[in-house]
Amino acid sequence: MNTPDAAGERTLAVPFRSILCPTDLSDTGDCAVEVAYRLAGPGGRVHLMHICEPPFLGNPLYGPYVQGYVPTSEETKAGEAKALARLQRLVPASAEEAEVHSEYHVVRGVNVATVIEDEARRLDCDVVVMGTHGRTGLGRILMGSVATDVVKKQGLPVILVHADHPAHEEDVPSASTAERLEQGIDRLASGLEGTGI
Repeated sequence: MNTPDAAGERTLAVPFRSILCPTDLSDTGDCAVEVAYRLAGPGGRVHLMHICEPPFLGNPLYGPYVQGYVPTSEETKAGEAKALARLQRLVPASAEEAEVHSEYHVVRGVNVATVIEDEARRLDCDVVVMGTHGRTGLGRILMGSVATDVVKKQGLPVILVHADHPAHEEDVPSASTAERLEQGIDRLASGLEGTGI
């Protein structure tokens, strides 16, 4: 939760009351969902979001790209319905017991980072939790980095979860997922000191 401290500066407090978790519905995009739910407190809300980009912006390096093809409105609606169903399936079974609520958003947009920023502000989210491919070098130059663009947004706290993040607690060799999250939050909080966030 973003709350003013004694000096009037905004600080982050965990657990969060409202979290935006955008995903492109890939394994990498989805890896942050569990983390988002673990960071939400009882009564908290996780906003799962998928952004549908216009077809003319498709990337020819991805298989589904067909130059010049524009889907019909029925195809667009069916695709959005599939995305919504997929978002609903991402909610961990533990969310209900933890009293964490879910909302689903399938939105259209051209600049994904800007849509994430706009939605986070519109929904009054404390933080954005999102997956990252962690591309470097040529891959980053060719494909870009939505995560990097979101992190650059002023005053928008972002937690990035690398695709190598273990999906289940039993996959963690030393510390439990909760302990690792707590350590990460401590590092995040100390890194934000003095930034006015």
